[in-house]
Amino acid sequence: MDRGMKIRIGAENIISPLGMSAKENFSAVAGGRTAIRKNCIIPGHNKPATVAMMVELPEVEPVLPDMSKIEAVSGAAIAGTLSGINLPEAGKMLFILSTTKGDIDKLNIRPLPEVRPSFLGERLLRFIPADAGLKVISLACISGLLSIIHASDLIRSGRYDSVLVLGVDLVTRFTLSGFESFFALSADPCRPYDKNRDGLNLGEAAASVFLSKNENAFKEQPLIFEGGASSNDANHISGPSRTGEGLLRAINRALKITGTKKENIDFISSHGTATRYNDDMESIAFHRAGLADIPLSSFKGFFGHTLGAAGVLESALSMQSIRNNLMIRNYGMNEQGTAKNIHVLQENRQEKINIILKTASGFGGSNAAGIIKNADLK
Repeated sequence: MDRGMKIRIGAENIISPLGMSAKENFSAVAGGRTAIRKNCIIPGHNKPATVAMMVELPEVEPVLPDMSKIEAVSGAAIAGTLSGINLPEAGKMLFILSTTKGDIDKLNIRPLPEVRPSFLGERLLRFIPADAGLKVISLACISGLLSIIHASDLIRSGRYDSVLVLGVDLVTRFTLSGFESFFALSADPCRPYDKNRDGLNLGEAAASVFLSKNENAFKEQPLIFEGGASSNDANHISGPSRTGEGLLRAINRALKITGTKKENIDFISSHGTATRYNDDMESIAFHRAGLADIPLSSFKGFFGHTLGAAGVLESALSMQSIRNNLMIRNYGMNEQGTAKNIHVLQENRQEKINIILKTASGFGGSNAAGIIKNADLK
């Protein structure tokens, strides 16, 4: 694997309740807007919920017959990213779909094979006007970031020249019921890292990024994805390690393989679900990694937890932070209260950003960490 190869990342796009592009979404969070609303009605669910849902769907070329909601938002995300790409320069391409549940709403109305994420991936390939392979990554809440890390590794290995990564999930009766069974949902807008946090909110979004070894594949200046790592703490089917061991290992491995010094990290885009155990675990991991003083925020106070889309969505927002030299505050926190003290941003901060550490953690003890760098940084 060629660790010296520069992997460019760019053409980021986001379709969410806050906007139909990465720039619109970043402008919304910079202005303090949240997509989370109380008393939302979810079809088939037996009570209102506090979630972030898309009311208006994007306009998208009807390339698929009988297009579902998840296909429409995914198609719009893909189209936005491809509009920033010179496809003839992309070379051999792969499409990675990151999702936890895919088109799960089809469960009661379609043949079982059509519910599989791979079926959704094959349908979405029609939005790409070029030959591309397909891979589906579904590993709980680290799926999106893991997809970006895997894309980078595949390019370094020489198997592909470019990879389009899409993360997407919707708020459905199925996912709501699952998180209710864990008593993990909050009836109020979530409060990552807050002393009185009491659970997460689900959200829906589609987000996409393009990675390539060829800078000429991008119409706008790309950033650099230095690389990343994943781990599993093997603690519990849903609960994270109380010591932060798994996330710590992912962070340390990512720093080592990218040659990044922790003191050079400007900002951490954390997972921050607003559940008691996750936020405590992260605070312990960051403290043990020597990163407790680095400015940090979770974007979930704006979008809720978008599951398979989260890692891509939050990476795209982190890329916008670098482009705009603006660190976004951690929305929803009134009084910090985690097991270890960490530097959670309570106000937006305008300053030069060169290196961002993106982290994610999920069910099954999964963890991931990746490094995004300003292309101007030598």
